[in-house]
Amino acid sequence: MKRIKKIKEICKSENDVIYIAENGLYVRDVLIDGGIGEEVYIAQISDIHLNYCNQKDFDEADPVVMSTYKNRLWCAKGETVPKLQRALEFLDDADQLVVNGDTLDYLSHGTIELMDRELWDKCPDVIATLGGHEVVRQMQGTVCDPIPYEERVEIIKKYWRHDIYYVSKVVKDKVMIIGMFNDLAKFNEYQKEKLEADINIAREKGYAVLVFMHEPVATHNPEHKTCTEKDVMLAGDTAGFPVDFCDCSQYHHSFAGGVRCDKVTNEVYELVVNSADVVKGIFTAHWHNDMHLDIVAKNNGEETIIPQFIHTASAYDDGHVMRITVK
Repeated sequence: MKRIKKIKEICKSENDVIYIAENGLYVRDVLIDGGIGEEVYIAQISDIHLNYCNQKDFDEADPVVMSTYKNRLWCAKGETVPKLQRALEFLDDADQLVVNGDTLDYLSHGTIELMDRELWDKCPDVIATLGGHEVVRQMQGTVCDPIPYEERVEIIKKYWRHDIYYVSKVVKDKVMIIGMFNDLAKFNEYQKEKLEADINIAREKGYAVLVFMHEPVATHNPEHKTCTEKDVMLAGDTAGFPVDFCDCSQYHHSFAGGVRCDKVTNEVYELVVNSADVVKGIFTAHWHNDMHLDIVAKNNGEETIIPQFIHTASAYDDGHVMRITVK
């Protein structure tokens, strides 16, 4: 692993430390116990929010996209591209790169162009989970999108270079990385079947499983029922605090495992949290803060915890990255 010069340590917990590196990036180092075998290094970037319209967008002049272009000023005109480039250069020795959702700020020809050029072409083996922004065209625009959600999902599927719902990969015969799409706090039967099969394989082979999804999941941990700024390692956007991450019941949609979830979503959630013998960490984003929350889980029927690492937006500052070392 690349040796890094640390300029300033920001904060730390038992298995996390956040510091500023010499190139200006905010780096969060996370340590996971993965059992026997060679050390594995996984890099994560989250919420880069590529915001851009290209000539094809202007030629089409779709009213929804043009209204978004006019009104969505945060990260506009590809502002976050240098942050993505800096992060990828910094993380070029990783065994696996995961980009954990909201890579696009909204769906346009321009944002797809940037992702193709700056991510897929440079890192063809990247695992890129989706957030909610990838399937939205109206982002602070004043023109409502006539295209239904399901059709927008079909559009993004044409551009994504791997399965948008479920992808898994084993690294160095030690770590199984699983990436899932959980926009609207939902999973489907296809994801459930794939996950169940992979967890069984991980048990048979002795793999440590790391699960990546954009939206956080409920912890069912009473300590997180009134999460406030004191529970944030590094604040990015604290709008919405205090937050109930115990069951997430106060939202228009519950995070997975929350009280409002549908049957299949909760079955997927139960598959994960009842598999603490192999699932060693859940990595999420979306909340634009760095947080570490312990999910109530079970290991062969015995109560334990699975750590959930919520990563802030890589669009902030000079960029934010997470370096996950599986010992």
